[in-house]
Amino acid sequence: MKAPPKLVCLESYWSERMFQTFSVKGFFEAMAPLVHPPLTVAHRFVESEHGFEYYTRRGGVMWRQKELFDAPVFYLAFHGAPGAVKSVLGRIGADRLCDAFSGYGDNGYKNLVYFAACNVLRGQAGRRFAREFLKATGVRALIGYSTTVDWMASLVADMLFLQRFYSDPSPWRNLRRIFASVQRDYPRARRLGHTLVTRD
Repeated sequence: MKAPPKLVCLESYWSERMFQTFSVKGFFEAMAPLVHPPLTVAHRFVESEHGFEYYTRRGGVMWRQKELFDAPVFYLAFHGAPGAVKSVLGRIGADRLCDAFSGYGDNGYKNLVYFAACNVLRGQAGRRFAREFLKATGVRALIGYSTTVDWMASLVADMLFLQRFYSDPSPWRNLRRIFASVQRDYPRARRLGHTLVTRD
């Protein structure tokens, strides 16, 4: 069974330069009609830990809007560090990330969290975070990077994965195969430390 064609993206502003605004949103909107049925993208800019939790935590926006309940991918576009992401106004650490997504895997809800951020899975701290995050949240999988990545190079890997995930007739059964196909067809993804960690 295909995944519902919905993508929820929370993104940090990338710099303080007022005349330089770039975002992953436009890339996903361009990809949307290439998925059948077309992909629907929910996007918000998030500037702080408080703003992040306003959307994600139990009782927050993403728990109150029924059309988001079956979204299979939560894509977090931030600066990163091992076991953490960084917004304009500060760091969101491992404990806060686990708390924010607590309960997302309840009741058989199939989803993954995609950390589109440098270094989140780097080293021992990154590997420990991945295990703790999956255990605390119950989500099916997480994807992230274990190196400092180029913005555009990593986005290519992300879009290849997402297009194949949403197009696959059985993406959860074929998740590892889909991920492996990205690394096969885009070898730079492996050098970027593009990593899939699953709960089972």
